[in-house]
Amino acid sequence: MADPRLEGPARKRRAEPPEIEWKDYPRIAPGEYHAYCKSGKHYHDPGFKSWRCLLRWDVLTEDLLRVVACLPMWFALGSLEKPHASRRGKYLPEWIRANSGAPSRGDRLSPRVFTQRIARVEVGDTEGPAPYSVVRKIITWETRKPGHSVSKSPSQGRHEICDSD
Repeated sequence: MADPRLEGPARKRRAEPPEIEWKDYPRIAPGEYHAYCKSGKHYHDPGFKSWRCLLRWDVLTEDLLRVVACLPMWFALGSLEKPHASRRGKYLPEWIRANSGAPSRGDRLSPRVFTQRIARVEVGDTEGPAPYSVVRKIITWETRKPGHSVSKSPSQGRHEICDSD
C-alpha cells in the first residue's frame, strides 16, 4: 500500500526554489565591424578594486542600418583613489585619437569624447566557460566628435559666373 503522506489533497507541497537566472551576453563572429558608441562612463569596480571605463557599442550591419549586437569595451583606469589615465595604458592614447589631439592642461579626459560616434572596431571573444563578444580595439574613427564645427570655405555660398569665350 502506498504511503498516505504522499497522496491526497492534504499533502503540502514544498515551495519550488527560484530558478537561477543568467544574463546571456551577445556573441557574434569575430572580425571588423562598424559600430556606434552609444554610451561611455567610468566607475569603480569593487571586484577588481580598480577604476574602469565602459563603452557600449552598437555593432552595425555593413549597410549601417541595423544593430547586430550591443557589445562592451573596457579600459583600465588604475587602482588609485580617483580614476587615472596612465601614459602606459590604453585609455590615454585612444582618448587622444578620438579627440584628434592631446589634452590641454585643464582637460579631464571624459569618456564623452568616444560617444555618439561611429568607428571601425575589432570584435573578439572573451575566454572562459561561457565566452561572449567584446570590442577589442578601435581601428579608425569614421565620424568626428560631436560639436566639432566645420568651417566654410570662402567660395561656399557664392556662385561663380563663368564667361564663355
